[in-house]
Amino acid sequence: MEDIVTPRPAASPAASVNDRSSGKISETWWRTQSATMALLKHAYRKIGDAEAELARREARIRTLEKLALTDELTGLYNRRGFLAEFRRDMKRMQRLGEEGGLLILLDLNKFKQINDCHGHLAGDKALQLISRTLLKLIRDTDTVARLGGDEFVLFLSNTAENDGQEKAIQIRETLNSLFLKSQGRKIPLETSMGIAYCKTGTDFETVYDLADAALYADKNLP
Repeated sequence: MEDIVTPRPAASPAASVNDRSSGKISETWWRTQSATMALLKHAYRKIGDAEAELARREARIRTLEKLALTDELTGLYNRRGFLAEFRRDMKRMQRLGEEGGLLILLDLNKFKQINDCHGHLAGDKALQLISRTLLKLIRDTDTVARLGGDEFVLFLSNTAENDGQEKAIQIRETLNSLFLKSQGRKIPLETSMGIAYCKTGTDFETVYDLADAALYADKNLP
């Protein structure tokens, strides 16, 4: 009876190489692979670091741009930011064929007296209270800014003149009902206001001068 011979599996090329060279080639291959992987990891880490640094720089740029356009005390637009929004609104209204909007100037009466009698911190709180209230009263399409000191400006875009005047009355009545709490006392706040309607295409300086004249007249009413 013939012996049954089980065939041996064919050796893989790598195994053959291993057998022939006592593992030297295999060891070299693994070292090469390890070095390559280390280089790739280092490269990926460098790319990740570069992307993170780019993201940080972009965030810093956005922060600086925001600071350049906003008022530090109130968080509202400053004059520069407001002008940019006003001109953008004008272009949009002109493109869409909208009629115009209402510019409102207002300032806080007796602001110096509040600072002198109750301290500058109370004056700052008064400005912040007015700012928060104005933001609650306007639409997302409207713009409000602090021009400086106690002077604020609003632009009600795409607003009919009569509707704008009614809104201005509401804003003034709301602001004049505010009280500032300071050292256990309630300090009533009162504002003066000037408004001017501007048709699409009107430049800011023209409509500002009209509203400023109206504000001056309101402040000097007997």
